[in-house]
Amino acid sequence: MRRSAEHGRGLGRSFAIRAAAAVLVAVTAGCGAAQPGSSTGPVPADAGSAGEVAVSEADLQKTVDQALSTGDVAASTLPPLMRDALARASHPLTSAQIDKAYECWKATSCTLGDGPLTLAQADPFGGNTWRQFTKMNVILQALTHPEIGRYVYTDANLDLATYQANLRTLTAQGADVIVTINEFGPAAYAALTAAQRQGVVVTTYLGAMDDAPPTAYTTRVQYDLCATGRAMAETARKATATPGPVAYFDGLAGNPQDAKVKSCVADTGAETSFTEATDYTAAGTQRAASALIASGKPATAILYSYANTVPSIVNAYREAGKEVPAIISLTQSNAAVCQRAEHPYPLYLTNSANWAARISVDAGVRAAGGAKVADSVVFPLPFFEVTDSDCDTSKPAEYPGPALVPDALTAKMLAAR
Repeated sequence: MRRSAEHGRGLGRSFAIRAAAAVLVAVTAGCGAAQPGSSTGPVPADAGSAGEVAVSEADLQKTVDQALSTGDVAASTLPPLMRDALARASHPLTSAQIDKAYECWKATSCTLGDGPLTLAQADPFGGNTWRQFTKMNVILQALTHPEIGRYVYTDANLDLATYQANLRTLTAQGADVIVTINEFGPAAYAALTAAQRQGVVVTTYLGAMDDAPPTAYTTRVQYDLCATGRAMAETARKATATPGPVAYFDGLAGNPQDAKVKSCVADTGAETSFTEATDYTAAGTQRAASALIASGKPATAILYSYANTVPSIVNAYREAGKEVPAIISLTQSNAAVCQRAEHPYPLYLTNSANWAARISVDAGVRAAGGAKVADSVVFPLPFFEVTDSDCDTSKPAEYPGPALVPDALTAKMLAAR
């Protein structure tokens, strides 16, 4: 059951009326005449959903280009909830908000304001930089919503039973909205459904939820998995001189996201000669690459979903004295990009999409206030060819690329890792 004002936990009818009547983010032409109630100038991020938040089309497009690491996607073509979330992300934060965000990011719970909502983030795994930049995106987006008073974070450390228990705990502790990435597939559906049955709004980001029952979530936010699989296969064909089979490295064994992408790679007619799980670790990725080399099976390209450990693939090939094949991977990693600058080979990546969780936050807040929201937001995630100029020597290896986190916060986060 989706949350309504009548069975919201302590929200009260006044919040429901205020949230339901909130004006959606207005995207205005930067040089046109101002409309009543709108603004063409900067609006503080803490204007929140209780008031109109305006941004020029030019500023929004700049944020979209940064979010997708390419200038090939027009903001006007994006799903409305994505446009709204990125419009909120376009406004600069005050120094006080940056300090608050950093303190909250270091903690497992914090007070963001005096609003009635408790926002929780149930992370299946929080132990790498990608996860921590995603956590920061959740916090930054929460700061734009005055309805959110408290933020709570849990980390299941890749354990299903812990993840299920965390969902139960967050529900018992009074979470109104839970944002999460579901990496356990159908095994997590019952726990997600139970949370919603208790009146919690569950919104997901990036995990494969195409086949999940509608009881398990209110809004799912993800890229088009099949389009990604097709794009991977097409990119592999472009990146290699001669056609041939590809290898596919899973993240976690049985990950439904990888399963869906692989099936859509196969639908293009591409042959997958080798598959191995990496556990998203450097050691696991090097082990998978070494196993591929030892198998003797041909692979003109390696398709993968986590750029942070791509250097381990390259290391395995170099240690074996083999030419590195083309690598087409989701997410972005300064280590992979800079390694490629030193030892060139065909490398294609996407933006890390940490910002996708921002859309989940917006959807959850609106739904908790009684507003009707889309049950899915499917966004584009284009690949780009890495060049030498993409290496940022001022950033450490684990930097995930443009993540819509202000430079001041990025520096503090990376220094703390």
